[in-house]
Amino acid sequence: MNLAGGLAAAALAWAAQVASPPAGPERQKSIAQLHARAARVHPGSPDAARIASELERIAAAYLAEGQIGQASELLSEAYALDEENGLVLAELTLCDLRAGDFDAAHFDLRMAEERVTRAPPEVFGVLGEVYYGLHRLDDAVFAWEEFLRFGGSDPVLLARLARAREELALSRGQRALSFEHFSVFADVGVEEDLVRRAGEDLEASYASLVALFGWRLDRAQVVVLYSGRAYFSLVSVPDWGSGLFDGKIRVSVEPGATTPEALSAVLAHELAHALIRRTTGDRAPAWFHEGLAQWCEGRRLPVREVRGAVGADPADSARALDRRLMGQLARSAARASYAQALSLVEYLVAERGTGAIACLLARLFGMEGSFADALREEAGMSESELFAAWKRWAAL
Repeated sequence: MNLAGGLAAAALAWAAQVASPPAGPERQKSIAQLHARAARVHPGSPDAARIASELERIAAAYLAEGQIGQASELLSEAYALDEENGLVLAELTLCDLRAGDFDAAHFDLRMAEERVTRAPPEVFGVLGEVYYGLHRLDDAVFAWEEFLRFGGSDPVLLARLARAREELALSRGQRALSFEHFSVFADVGVEEDLVRRAGEDLEASYASLVALFGWRLDRAQVVVLYSGRAYFSLVSVPDWGSGLFDGKIRVSVEPGATTPEALSAVLAHELAHALIRRTTGDRAPAWFHEGLAQWCEGRRLPVREVRGAVGADPADSARALDRRLMGQLARSAARASYAQALSLVEYLVAERGTGAIACLLARLFGMEGSFADALREEAGMSESELFAAWKRWAAL
């Protein structure tokens, strides 16, 4: 699993925030001096604690620079000098995670409860975020509980802890299956063959979407297959929705009812959301997200069928359509709004080709302006012009 990207960004941001030691030859000189001082002190003494803190500052700089081996070595030395330093132990856990050594990370994190008496709560907040992104819910809850134990009071993190506890209760017994670009977790009620088929279909969809998006996953994408709708009820997903992307691809599988073909379509849809979010820096509007995700899963709406699909009252602007898609829609209203989003994307493809979609995504990632600016640059029209031209095209 590659943690060099998004999940590791939180760890690197933490390290960069706390580290400000010398660099280059001065850093090596400082390390040598600290080693000499460490040889003359007793572990656990006040002098050893001060040396451990100085080693930690240098190690944090290495961690921020992505030099995990050097960071881990210095942190191990610091921990040997001062086992009560929670910052050292937490950063060792971050190093383990960056190196993909989850057993060592789990061990180091649990040592915090047994031996640590002082730590900045924020670093355990970061650890909780990283673990939650990896769908290691036990460790995420533990890290956020340590955040609370050390005095953390950020209401956002406390809300995430509460939600993670609820999710953990629903996820007991999940098994994991790893693929080249995906880590698939599944409830016990999801058949093994369906889990394996899901991973294979995701890899196939990913290969085709990379060709369109020109953008690759920077880490293994977590996918969670739920048996039934318990989790979806927890997060208030409408009963007509079977997929969700919130950083993880989550899909509800109805035992005995969800066919491999239906599951493949939902997975392709949610994978498209994942790639759109990363390609655009999460700056694409809801209508474009939903329209392109449907198009990527293989749905098509012939122009002669648009009137019947979108109904008598299609949204007349991007903002209006976004509001509809982001609201709690009844099934019939949702079907009409999703059809309009799909048809808008199909109109763009018909008028400008699939290359325009890729250029639009790339423009969003690389520029400071809005989606409207990118649309004007790459498709030669404003959002209002797009909606007006689409209505003429669809004879609405």
